[in-house]
Amino acid sequence: MESWIETDRITGSVYLLRDLIQERLGLSLDDANGSRLITNKLADRMKESRCNSFLEYYYLLMSGGAAAEDEWRYVMAALAKSISSFWRHTNPIRTLADIVMPQLSSISRAEPLRIWSASCATGEEPLSISMMLKEAGWFERARIEIYASDASYAAIEKATKGVYSEQRLNGLDVELRDKYFTREEGGWQVLPELREMIQWKVANLMIEKEVADLAQSHVIFCRNMFIYFTGHAICKTLRLFARYMPEGAYLFSDQGEFFARLISYSNLFEPSSITGSGIWIRRNTLRSPVI
Repeated sequence: MESWIETDRITGSVYLLRDLIQERLGLSLDDANGSRLITNKLADRMKESRCNSFLEYYYLLMSGGAAAEDEWRYVMAALAKSISSFWRHTNPIRTLADIVMPQLSSISRAEPLRIWSASCATGEEPLSISMMLKEAGWFERARIEIYASDASYAAIEKATKGVYSEQRLNGLDVELRDKYFTREEGGWQVLPELREMIQWKVANLMIEKEVADLAQSHVIFCRNMFIYFTGHAICKTLRLFARYMPEGAYLFSDQGEFFARLISYSNLFEPSSITGSGIWIRRNTLRSPVI
């Protein structure tokens, strides 16, 4: 009987912790795999933090202050799935350079064109965007600012160092690899010229004050991000984006019927006329969202 009670108590504590992490980070951890992920990834950290149970660790994260913020940074780094590579999705980036940039640059504006990679992992997506725009000569034709953010401090730290394994560069043409990277012990180092085109930031998409400035972008890439989020977190993210994006700004999102339905039902974005799915435009007149 005592063993059953103890197991039930631990399970309940893990569920409390899981719900808190989902609310704070937006990550989808609903199924049994989510609970196992939490116990596997955070059990040792719980002990290092001198917590005797997941319930104590839950209260530590709830406590606020510097200690709690340090723990949240660890939790995000532990649970983040920073899986990416260069030239992983070339069609959306080519669409940006060939179709979207000409449309946006044709409009007279005082401010630079802002592009934001909203969940950049270790930096492959924004660096691929920079390479594509540079190859197309856009930095000579328009004032462009590129921002890249991730909720994981560890991911952003790696992105700012700019060293990548051979595997991460497998999809990149050899000519581009040799043009923008140098071979070093332990991997390939991106040229400072390319890395410094991007402003790197740590930002949790669930926290408005961390998103507000970044979302004032004419193009937001959030591909391969919503697949890790709860439906509630996706809807919250869409509302935050739309609140700050300029009228007519572009959203490059995950493909799939589920995501298309959520974005469409929000009444915040409308499908772009550009061939291909996953490209949306912020409505000129925002309607009351139904999400």
